[in-house]
Amino acid sequence: MSEYETLARRLADREVVVLDGAVGTQLQQMGVPMNNRAWAAIALQSHPYTVRFMHENYIKAGVDVITVNSYASARHNLEPIGLGDLTAELNWRAVMLAQEARDKAAKDRPVYIGGSVSNYGMMIGSEPGWKDLQYFKGRSETSEAQAKANLREQAELLAEAGVDLLLAEATGSTAQRKWVIEACVATGLPVWMGFKCRQEQGDDTVKVGYCSDEPLAAAFDEVTALGGSLVTLFHSPFAATDAALPIVQQKWRGPIGIYPEAERTDYVSPNRDPNVPTRIGPEEYVENAKAWVERGVQVVGGCCGIELDYIRRLRDALPSHVPGAR
Repeated sequence: MSEYETLARRLADREVVVLDGAVGTQLQQMGVPMNNRAWAAIALQSHPYTVRFMHENYIKAGVDVITVNSYASARHNLEPIGLGDLTAELNWRAVMLAQEARDKAAKDRPVYIGGSVSNYGMMIGSEPGWKDLQYFKGRSETSEAQAKANLREQAELLAEAGVDLLLAEATGSTAQRKWVIEACVATGLPVWMGFKCRQEQGDDTVKVGYCSDEPLAAAFDEVTALGGSLVTLFHSPFAATDAALPIVQQKWRGPIGIYPEAERTDYVSPNRDPNVPTRIGPEEYVENAKAWVERGVQVVGGCCGIELDYIRRLRDALPSHVPGAR
């Protein structure tokens, strides 16, 4: 039985699974400067032992799944900072750091490793609004063919290095989400399909991505038919997450995960500003997590700003299984 088959069995038994929290902002909290083109991937070269220590801390906090620091380590992220030739090395290193942390800190229980694949940093001419995003400043446009090739390359590198599953974490349009999921599914590994959601002021419609006007419901069935095993709502504000969950539950009969963001405003800043407030605190996060589990969510973790102080509280706060039938 593969490592993931044991996790799949736990999910089939309606067990609650704790995912880790933020990778990039947690590394920022630990003193690692970010890069506006390769975000936290730069730490794989500059601070590898801090990356490993971060994974160890999450494992000690009781998580069941840790996320490889690969969200922004595809070729189109590394080439603009002169590290394109290290694409394979840094992705393999990201997995090995997670494996080393698991070997050291998870001696008495299983911990699974998820490799992150995203569209972070892709500049596609047809994607509305991308020119206005801060982390695109100074980048050259990526062709569709090159974007797909980069995603396939990264997914294969992570699979070769030994991740147990892949997290498809696209924050763009439905087209880009499909590219990310297709690259992940092609490896043969289990894939958790991520949907970043948002709502705009005065409009209750749940939309996908940062800039797309596409409603979550519009292409949901088309996307999930690509072959993923679990749907997640990730990197989304809490209100949008709450509004998106019934849509997902209506359309998807498999397990569901949620890992939201803490709603800070300085995520793209290379250095964290201690004066910028975090809107969602640990107590409010845990209360929301408990409510999501009550509604049938099985995987709970965190994204940007949801760091160790938040995740440490989850293990004792959440029940071992989701209640009743969904």
